[in-house]
Amino acid sequence: MPVAGLLGFVGMGLVLGLLGGGGSILAVPVLVNLMDLPAGIAVPMSLPIVGITAAVGAVARWKRGELRLATVAVFTAFAMAASYVAARLGASIPDRPRLIIFGATMLIAAAALWRRGSRAGGGLEPSSGSRPLVLVIPAALVVGALTGVLGVGGGFLIVPALVAVLGLPMPEATATSLAVIALNTVAASAGFFTRHVDIDIHLTAMVIIAALIGMIGGTLLAPRFSSRALARGFAGLLVILAVYMIGKELAH
Repeated sequence: MPVAGLLGFVGMGLVLGLLGGGGSILAVPVLVNLMDLPAGIAVPMSLPIVGITAAVGAVARWKRGELRLATVAVFTAFAMAASYVAARLGASIPDRPRLIIFGATMLIAAAALWRRGSRAGGGLEPSSGSRPLVLVIPAALVVGALTGVLGVGGGFLIVPALVAVLGLPMPEATATSLAVIALNTVAASAGFFTRHVDIDIHLTAMVIIAALIGMIGGTLLAPRFSSRALARGFAGLLVILAVYMIGKELAH
């Protein structure tokens, strides 16, 4: 098993634990570029990896009292429905266009994270007053579609929606994002595996362990780091990876 691939998943878990989102977008690039898996296998394989890792982080933050269960329920109800349908419809997308779309999504994620890191204190400005949960439905549908087609958790969209639309403080938004990601990947996995997609269970288990090590470390370290510096640094990394992936696919 490539050591570089395992280290890549430790890094994915670390970022997911530190930022509450964004890190899961590294799963498919690591599987494709460091473990030489085709995108058609890498995307469904990434779902249990991302989901279990996010679930561990969500439980840790729930114990801190940061999880908004009502928000999780509403967001995931729509995200899971969209994720299942998107996975069913997107399972047959060829590798090349899927990876080009994935690279474009990474650039969007990088822009969202850079904007988040550019705010004062590294966060987003919460909306004033209480807002109805139905306002996050459009974001939930988009996140679900992205998870189903590309295997990304969508935390780069979930966190801004929860902060800017519902007015959640950043710790609660990141905790809620992790719970949404964990549940959303379950629906996407169901959509893929009803199409009889086969994955390597042993390899998946090893990668999950690596990601969990990173997640535990990131969750413990999160209070000690500037979210502004983390968000902007990770945004820069995503741009580099996205340009590489798109250039590689277009050159073929």
